[in-house]
Amino acid sequence: MNALLLHILMALHTLIGVVSTFCLFYLYFAAWKRRRPAQDKLLLFALLWPLANLVLMAANGMVCPLQNAAQALAGQSGHVRDMYLVPESWLRLVPWTYGPGFLVGAALLWRRARALT
Repeated sequence: MNALLLHILMALHTLIGVVSTFCLFYLYFAAWKRRRPAQDKLLLFALLWPLANLVLMAANGMVCPLQNAAQALAGQSGHVRDMYLVPESWLRLVPWTYGPGFLVGAALLWRRARALT
C-alpha cells in the first residue's frame, strides 16, 4: 500500500513540477509581451504559485513537505526520490534554478510594466 501511495505522491509532485515550470516560462513570456497581472489571470497565477510554494517550504523548515511525506511512505530518512521525469542529479539543482529564475522573471515583468507608464 505504501508503494502505491509513494507512486501517487511522485505523480502529484511531477505535476506540481510541470506547473512550476510552466509558471516560470510564462513569467518571461508575459514580460516579453508586457502583460500586467491585473489584466492577465494566468500571469497572476504564475506570480502567486512560486510564492505559495515558498510559504509552504518556509513553514516546513525550507524542506518540501512532499519530501517528508515520501520519507514517511518509504520508511527512510534522508533523500527519497519523490518525482518522475527528472534525473536525480537535477533534483538538487531545482531550488538553485527555480528560485532565482522566478525572481529574475518577476523583476523583468515589473520593469517592463513600469516602462509602459
